[in-house]
Amino acid sequence: MSTPLAELRVLLVEDSPTDAFLIREALAEVPEFAPVLVHAEHLSAALAHLLTTPFDVVLLDLGLPDSQGLDTFHTLHLQKPETPVLVLTGLDDMSAGLLAIQDGAQDYLLKREIQPMLLSRAIRYAIERQRVSAVLAASEERFQLAVSGAAAGLWDWDPRTDVAYFSPHFCEILGYTDHELPNDIRAHRYAIHPDDIDRVSATLEAHLAHRCAYNVEYRVSTKSGELRWILSRGQALWNSAGEPYRMVGWIVDITDRRRAEEALRESREELKRLSANILHVREEEKARMARELHDDLGQQLTALKLETGLLENRLRQADAGGAEGEIGKLNRMIDQIVASLRRIASDLRPRMLDDLGLIPAVDWLIEEFSMRYAIQVVTDIDADEIAFNRESATAVFRMIQEALTNIARHANATEVCVEILRGATHCNVTVADNGRGAEREVRPGLKSFGLLGMRERAERLGGQVMIETAPGRGFSVKIAMPLAIVEAPEPD
Repeated sequence: MSTPLAELRVLLVEDSPTDAFLIREALAEVPEFAPVLVHAEHLSAALAHLLTTPFDVVLLDLGLPDSQGLDTFHTLHLQKPETPVLVLTGLDDMSAGLLAIQDGAQDYLLKREIQPMLLSRAIRYAIERQRVSAVLAASEERFQLAVSGAAAGLWDWDPRTDVAYFSPHFCEILGYTDHELPNDIRAHRYAIHPDDIDRVSATLEAHLAHRCAYNVEYRVSTKSGELRWILSRGQALWNSAGEPYRMVGWIVDITDRRRAEEALRESREELKRLSANILHVREEEKARMARELHDDLGQQLTALKLETGLLENRLRQADAGGAEGEIGKLNRMIDQIVASLRRIASDLRPRMLDDLGLIPAVDWLIEEFSMRYAIQVVTDIDADEIAFNRESATAVFRMIQEALTNIARHANATEVCVEILRGATHCNVTVADNGRGAEREVRPGLKSFGLLGMRERAERLGGQVMIETAPGRGFSVKIAMPLAIVEAPEPD
């Protein structure tokens, strides 16, 4: 007899009947749980459902008839901050999904890429991340209550004799009963983890020498041998000669908080790995589509043009003058289709990026940009001094492409400068324009000209993005990436 699947209460907030149907079908194919789906087409209806029904997860489209953009998430999250939210986005508003994560959403999904396994994993991760965040928040609250209510374990130490007093709760944290620990500070020192003792001793010595506060987290071995994390704080007293004669402090058990922090860190790392994998898969898919467009469809159009030429010759021999003009139009249409095909394939992924490398691809990109938008581009490129690997070449090309696209859309510039230079330890890429500029506080999101994607790519290579701008003074994007990563050998 099979075990019944666990129920999962899902609130789908989506105004598109087609998208709602596809998501409903994907949920129905998830093998791990039995979804109980409630569908709302308006934010107001979703808020009403949340007031009366508890949900395990919310799948939220940001573009609704009665609410648009990040305000949609903010309104819903404000009403039910304890319910995990997965934001649904299209390819043209991925930045909104990333910004929603920064503001408290658990994840985002591209509607076109929703599949049962991907949806199942995203829902499970979202629920777990929400749980871990709640545990962390609860742990912090317990910590504050412990301090304010004197629930911490108190200690009182004489540095001259090492005689110490340990409160009952101090003993309890270490797994002992009251009076079971000897009144000697060494009883506590012996419990400190060997990997932490030097750090704790250094902090204590610095405090006794008036150099810093005593505030340190470390592991201790309890009476049963279990390792626990504690936070210890204290304050010394000094006599007129500057010698410490007493130190009083307290400890609290922060094991739950540290475990929650580690779980949250691992969850964030998993999210980064997932994001990096999505970028990689997207680039591979673009390359595949570009190859198929160029090779398969391009060859078919070439064959069609040859056949049209043969037909034109036969009509000319048959003295069908009127038909020759129509064939000429057909040839011109085929030429236009071939040109469009080549442009689309190059936009997806220029073949020269794989065949000739980054610098020729960037030269082609700049030439196309300059011709299309009539903007002069000045370059300073160390053509042969940086051995870009495939990942870094793709990232640098995409970042320059995004920067030039932003300039064409928003800058109203007449001149652009592109630099790719080798520094002592870093590869430095700069794209600057003389356009309208922007306010100095540029947030990487919907209104920051696509900087979020550039920052993600740079951080993936261990780099960082720096912005210099002011209204009327142009816009400069500088990316610095470690050469050790940019030039790292490709994995086998």
